[in-house]
Amino acid sequence: MELIQNGSIRIQRLSEYLSILASGSATRENWDAYRDVLESATAFEVNAVLHASLSGTNDMNAWKVPVSRFLRAAARGLERTGFPEYPAGHPVSAAEEGTREVQAAIEKLQALSVSVRNGHIPLAALAQEIGRMTALRDHYEDLQNGLFARFEAASNDHACVKLMWALQDDVLALQRELAGSTGGPEGESAFWKKFGEFFLLAGALAWRERYVLYPVALRALPGPDAEPGSVVNPRVSFDADGAGASSFVFMSSTGSLRVDELEAIFKLLPIDVAFIGADDRVKFYSDPPHRIFPRSPAVIGRLVQNCHPPKSVATVEEILRSFRDGSRDRAEFWLEARGAFVHITYFAVRDSSGRYAGTLEVTQDATHVRSLEGEKRLL
Repeated sequence: MELIQNGSIRIQRLSEYLSILASGSATRENWDAYRDVLESATAFEVNAVLHASLSGTNDMNAWKVPVSRFLRAAARGLERTGFPEYPAGHPVSAAEEGTREVQAAIEKLQALSVSVRNGHIPLAALAQEIGRMTALRDHYEDLQNGLFARFEAASNDHACVKLMWALQDDVLALQRELAGSTGGPEGESAFWKKFGEFFLLAGALAWRERYVLYPVALRALPGPDAEPGSVVNPRVSFDADGAGASSFVFMSSTGSLRVDELEAIFKLLPIDVAFIGADDRVKFYSDPPHRIFPRSPAVIGRLVQNCHPPKSVATVEEILRSFRDGSRDRAEFWLEARGAFVHITYFAVRDSSGRYAGTLEVTQDATHVRSLEGEKRLL
């Protein structure tokens, strides 16, 4: 009991210091007053503090600076603890490998930047290399659709991932700006300023992954040898006699399909679909080879609000509210993404009595359709 009380007191004091930082009134005296808990803070304590502060808001901008200062203040304790070896096959092990790839890519860019400053290669070559670097986007998408979703399902204290997602968006935005740099005297000065921000923020995120997120997620998530019942968000199980998906049948008034036939159809359709139930949790998504925005089985059962960047959550919630109250049945968006013109439509799904049953998301790469002219008929 004493250990629990001491732990609660430590978390309370750490929360107080973060609140002081958020108020913008922190002084050296504050640091001295909280130094003992800051320099001995663990990943689990820091994560609990972040969740308490971030869980009630989607405005991550207000927390970026104070949380950054808080983590710098707690860095000595976190780094002293270090990070463990992750079991092969564990979700955190795969995420850690992604972190290593990101760090290697960033270090390569840093070496190239030195060559640019020494006049060995033009700045345009560095900008081009930044544009070609896919490790960041791949790693962040893997986290957002994999580890983040599993962590949310397994832990009550998971709000830290909202801030990490917002910062990942900032890193990718800086990467796009740097890749599009045209140089020139004024442009070169702006380039180096943004490159410094990019380098520091990407590195800081990798540090947070290793010293906060991964140790906490390791404890929260089942390992590779866990019993089947402990798997987070399991997919459809089959019969005890081993019958596979092909033995299941989908029946409707217009015909019937085996589940394997239905899955084959979803893979061929030139659209991605996802269904969100009336409880705002993801129930299904199609997985065609051409899927525009990646998904993983970990999103099943995840709140749809957590499947979007924090800056988009207010729009998502407004759409869901309008679908529930019947003021809208459809919401449509289009954007340029990854060299494609992407069309996204959300439909309110209603049962036979008109009651809201969920939301269907349909996403399509409409680049080819947009380019069509005239007619092409079968006859």
